[in-house]
Amino acid sequence: MERLSSFNPATGETLGEVEIYSAEQVHRVVERAREGLNFWQEEGIQRRVDILKNFASLLLHEEPSLARLITLEQGKILKEATAELIDGASRVRYFCAQVPNLLKPRQKHFAGFRAYVEQLPLGVVGAIKPWNFPLGIPLWTIVPALLAGNTVVFKPSELTPLIGARIVELFHKAGVPASVLQLVQGLDATGQALSRSAVQMIGFVGSQAVGASIMRDASDDMKRLSLEMGGKDPMVVLEDADLVKASSAAVAGAFKNCGQVCCSVERVYVHHTRFRAFVDMVVELTKALKIGSGLDEDSQLGPLVSQDQRKRVLDLFEDARCKGAKILTGQGCISGPGYFMEPSVMVDVPASARLYSQEIFGPILQIESFDSESSAISMANQFAYGLSASVWSEDIGRATRVLRKLEAGTRAVNQIPASNVELPWGGVKSSGFGRMLAEEGILEFTETITTRLPAESSI
Repeated sequence: MERLSSFNPATGETLGEVEIYSAEQVHRVVERAREGLNFWQEEGIQRRVDILKNFASLLLHEEPSLARLITLEQGKILKEATAELIDGASRVRYFCAQVPNLLKPRQKHFAGFRAYVEQLPLGVVGAIKPWNFPLGIPLWTIVPALLAGNTVVFKPSELTPLIGARIVELFHKAGVPASVLQLVQGLDATGQALSRSAVQMIGFVGSQAVGASIMRDASDDMKRLSLEMGGKDPMVVLEDADLVKASSAAVAGAFKNCGQVCCSVERVYVHHTRFRAFVDMVVELTKALKIGSGLDEDSQLGPLVSQDQRKRVLDLFEDARCKGAKILTGQGCISGPGYFMEPSVMVDVPASARLYSQEIFGPILQIESFDSESSAISMANQFAYGLSASVWSEDIGRATRVLRKLEAGTRAVNQIPASNVELPWGGVKSSGFGRMLAEEGILEFTETITTRLPAESSI
């Protein structure tokens, strides 16, 4: 039996082990999930709502130990881990409140007939989820899928298997039957086995390469897909922007969770007349950030999630340095135990540098200047990604006009885009398709079915 180890990224110490699921085991789990469909759907919407409300309460009850586990296994500071948990419970309750009315059949009358339009469950949903928000993001799929009457097979990241296991334990403790929500653990082969299995849908958040592979696998039997595949999100600072607010937001948006956020601010475009002042502010704020273990109350920046992740980001850093990028602060790796890296600010990054066009997913911020609105828009839209974007200006009308020309699934004026449970979240272009959260994020897990009946019939 192969085992997968979990490590503390702040120390490198082993936290525990889980069993790796083979392809054969994954297919058996999916078949068991299929067998649980009838029971779960017959429980009815209200019963499912009650169970998942109970789960939300359990999350809050387990807050101290669960938030600590998130910090130990993923690395983010405890304040961010606690916020992820509390926000997760709030989002579960939102979904519970929306489902009864949203999934209610709609009746329409016509000359000679009437019709019902229903939102029915898809069947078995596979949830393949990332390590950067190991509790929050899985709930965006698992909860609405379960509420809609589907069963779920959940594969957490191989970097956060203990958090994944704990989430499933709490769902079962809340009353979700074991066959209705099941866990499979493992590496890429386990995720590939799930995407190739007889599930009806895959909800995925992760890299473009893995998302593309899932799309290819799904094409064989036309699986439904919801894919969120990261971003390289731009921030456009016009000449009349409030630089104090904009610089503070840039640093917060770039270095939250050590830059390991799909909608991190990775590149900032600043009007040339304000460029130097803005850069100086960002550098000063970045230098003041305190780096350390997420369990240390003074830490503002924890480690990257793994040795491999830090190496990948450092390779991008060194490639940019070697090709002429000017590094204003942050010199890369921090020696000692754990996978720490100094937050870096770069200017004059050449287009030949890999981080110029690739998603960084680490604590590096690139700043460039522009001369005109049209050039700023062109620079912001130049890459295949399209998750989120922001424009900063004291003239809201002007900022909105510029913003509407940016290619992104979520756009914002004078604020860093972030997910909100009442608003749909997802990308355009190569950042993916499908939506999570809000009503759209519930309906993703249903099939719209129309039934026509004689006008005089009754059901």
